[in-house]
Amino acid sequence: MKTDRRIKKTQQSIRQALISLLSVKGRSQITVKELSEVANINRKTFYSHYANIDDVFDVIEDEILDKLLFILERYDFFDSTLDIHSLFNSLNEVIYEDFDLYEKLVHSESHDFLLIKVKQVLKSTISDKYASKCLQETEMFNFYTEYIASGIMSLYIEWFKSDKSVSLEQLGIAAGIISFSGFSAVIEQLK
Repeated sequence: MKTDRRIKKTQQSIRQALISLLSVKGRSQITVKELSEVANINRKTFYSHYANIDDVFDVIEDEILDKLLFILERYDFFDSTLDIHSLFNSLNEVIYEDFDLYEKLVHSESHDFLLIKVKQVLKSTISDKYASKCLQETEMFNFYTEYIASGIMSLYIEWFKSDKSVSLEQLGIAAGIISFSGFSAVIEQLK
């Protein structure tokens, strides 16, 4: 089903207003009234698209998670020809598409809602695809997936909080090395 151009434009205005407001206040402090004012729409128009502020965040979350799942489904981590840099470059492209949103979320400390869901998608994807190929106990494998997913998420959050003297591409390379070759490979590169 094709969405009317006016609907897309209004939803984009609401999204941009939300990103703008995130730079000055937390998620729970944003009201429909002020979001509507910044988006230059009336509240009735807002409610014709969304039930509340959380609904806007849910739509954004769903878009991000769909993109993440699409990327993760394309890669087989047990394939010896896996280009791990390509995987992280794909993740970086998703970040570049909505760079302003991610930056505002991290700096507003409103990223917890997304962090939990993204981490769960990473863990679930790894578990669904690879648990049967590993000889580890289920509980131990769960600890491994938690470590990898949390590490990747934390790495990107720290990058957004940094002065960004390290490029996103360099960060992706480091994330790939650490996630798939371990910390000893990082130490080897630093020698």
